Amino acid sequence: MLKILHFIFGRLYFQVKGYQTERFLNLCAKNHLVLWELKPVSDGYVFFIRRSSYQMLEALAEKANVDLALQGQKGLPYFLKEHKKRKILFFSMCLCGLMILSLSQFLWEITVSGGEVYSESDILKYVTDNYYHIGTLKYQIDCGALEDHLREDYAEIAWASCSIQGTRLHIRIKETLDRKTKQNPKKPCDIVANKSGIITKMAVKSGTPLVGVGDSVKSGTTLISGLIYYYSDDFTVTQTDKIKADGEIVMRTKEVYNNSIPMEYYEKLITGKKKSIKNLYFGQYQFDFPEKKRQDHTNVMTKRRSLKIGKSFYLPIGITMQITERYRPKKKILTKKEAQLKLKKQLERYLMKKAKAGAKIVHCEGNYKKKNNRYEVNASIIKEESVGKIRNIKKLTKKQEEMITPTTAQQ
Repeated sequence: MLKILHFIFGRLYFQVKGYQTERFLNLCAKNHLVLWELKPVSDGYVFFIRRSSYQMLEALAEKANVDLALQGQKGLPYFLKEHKKRKILFFSMCLCGLMILSLSQFLWEITVSGGEVYSESDILKYVTDNYYHIGTLKYQIDCGALEDHLREDYAEIAWASCSIQGTRLHIRIKETLDRKTKQNPKKPCDIVANKSGIITKMAVKSGTPLVGVGDSVKSGTTLISGLIYYYSDDFTVTQTDKIKADGEIVMRTKEVYNNSIPMEYYEKLITGKKKSIKNLYFGQYQFDFPEKKRQDHTNVMTKRRSLKIGKSFYLPIGITMQITERYRPKKKILTKKEAQLKLKKQLERYLMKKAKAGAKIVHCEGNYKKKNNRYEVNASIIKEESVGKIRNIKKLTKKQEEMITPTTAQQ
């Protein structure tokens, strides 16, 4: 920030020399005159000062009887003074500034993070097909509504946060709701079950609990309501209120895992890799480069690289890189033992992924067998995991209202 201010207001580069340079530096310190990048040289010191401090510097140099020599002038005021006759340059700078200002009003990039069950491409396609596409005006984007739609339309998304950073819309999702999750709803909400199972642990931070430890619940059941009730001394409801429900719910769930691999299959042995630019794009328009005829046994991957200023100011200009990999097919035939080992490793990786997401594996039993031309595994997995997703508050049923006891939850 200081560098920007120094550039805007200008700075002077001086050299001081004489017999009393140390006294001069002491006088500068006493008068709170800021010198930076102070360095000793053979016959004195060199330093920078603010443009506005020149008169005080000159007076202190005269008082200390030292010689000042101006070595340079840097910053915007001197740049403008030096190029004041170059009208085309200033016109181009203004035009460039207006162009950047106008481009900053649009959305030029959408990114997604945090997903495991749902891929980045799935979420991007959902958002661009149904709500916002590249080139949408930023003021038309309703982040709160988009968060609600994501939670409602994707059962595994427990929490979603959408934010506009520069010219980028960043969507962060989480598929497990726990106490570490920083909830982001802008209005009161319920927490509902996104899976079916038995409650093993429940810690309510705010809201009204509608289930307890040991209860068997189905997906979609309200676990913690954002409705709270105030009672009189005789436990008569005097007032209701709405808050953001919060808490941690751990549930024991059962999952059936199925996987299979063929007895005979081909592996790709990569023999070469090549990168090339496929096209240039500007907004919705793109200019394709001529492509060579694609050879057999070639993998093709494309990556989009946008031009940006800083971390989040994306511009509607970029290139699409094409990465081609030549490969040679190699046939493999699995024995029963090899197939079981491969399936077992895949199951272990799946369980590790679940454990990394916070689930505790209670029991897992797999059944391996050969069926037709494939080897398969069917496993029953029992695990304890944090569950719950945010949902807009819904009115309680009569049965749920009868279950409610006085609550101390505060807004």
